[in-house]
Amino acid sequence: MREKLKIYIVGDFKSGAADGLAEFNYQNVQLLRDIFLFEFIEFDTAHGTHYHNIEIREGISVNRFGRKEGITFQLPSAFQKWLFKIQPGGKIFHLNHIWNVANYLIAKRLVKAQIPYMITPHDSYVYGPAYNDNKPFLKRLYRQAFVRIFDKYVLDHAKIVHAITTHCISSLRLITRTKIVVVENQIRDIELTVSDHQVKARVCFIGRFNIFQKGIDQALEAFSIFQRQSGTVGDQFVLIGPADNTSLLKVSAICGSLGLALGTDVILTGKIPENERNSILRNSKAYLQLSRYEGFGLSVGQALSCYKPVVVSASIPISDVINTYSAGFVVNNAPEAAEALNKIFSLSEQEYLEISANARRCYEERFNPKVIKPKLTSLYRSIA
Repeated sequence: MREKLKIYIVGDFKSGAADGLAEFNYQNVQLLRDIFLFEFIEFDTAHGTHYHNIEIREGISVNRFGRKEGITFQLPSAFQKWLFKIQPGGKIFHLNHIWNVANYLIAKRLVKAQIPYMITPHDSYVYGPAYNDNKPFLKRLYRQAFVRIFDKYVLDHAKIVHAITTHCISSLRLITRTKIVVVENQIRDIELTVSDHQVKARVCFIGRFNIFQKGIDQALEAFSIFQRQSGTVGDQFVLIGPADNTSLLKVSAICGSLGLALGTDVILTGKIPENERNSILRNSKAYLQLSRYEGFGLSVGQALSCYKPVVVSASIPISDVINTYSAGFVVNNAPEAAEALNKIFSLSEQEYLEISANARRCYEERFNPKVIKPKLTSLYRSIA
């Protein structure tokens, strides 16, 4: 019987609907724990650098190490001692973050110890010119230097760079020639049924309230145009996700300038339990996300799994898949998004069920865990 490969993941292990990266790690572990052994490495700034504690969460070992706050060019002493004891053979490391000095320090140790690792640079769009060209010169210069010194080392010495969409490849090739393997994110099946009679005159969005990156300002503009053009009463745009006070004030100001009433036209739920989020998705007519930059589009995939036609910006990496399956509309600006919403809301019951079925088929064939599991399994095994 083959001994199970051990995979050390540098990142937080959190259950439930956590942040995107934590959810990525958590769902992958749930999917593959019958095939591999997993251990997590978390850094905690509440403790000193000599701190090391092992917690067991849902049967998974989590190594917690103390670490100083801010950028530091030295790994915690307890982590260094622990890592020194890890011997090559039958184990690999999985790194995730970019713009991360700790990754660089860990990668150097792993290279010296001849322990293979892979990296999943989720937001690799930050390496591309479209993201950097509008940044101030000094900030752009600093980031370029950082990437060339730290990120490039991590990418160049990885056994494999794991890209989560084909869109990542062009940005990554600006930095490294390491082998790139594309395996898309798996998205857990929320298992909601579809019925045109259940949905309300509602559009929804799920995500962090990074107004510029997530294009929330554009989405609100699109909804206001749609609302004026449709002439119907009671249409709502529900935005789900955590927001700080600054973001809430900005959203309030945007709504005011567009003539949208908070609490009536636009509903901000804040962070809510998963079952409440799913209920809103179930009763929504469409999903709207006009991100300017996006690593993948996890919430878009969740909407597809719930049979929801989506209206997304071309900047979302899985937009080409949406087009391929006719699972919604890919747009370039707020007026186009408003037009797409109008088309969805104008569909007959049969037409709506057809586009909903396309959305679900897109999910089942591209992002369902059953499809992704053999790909991820092969990816991990190719590194060992």
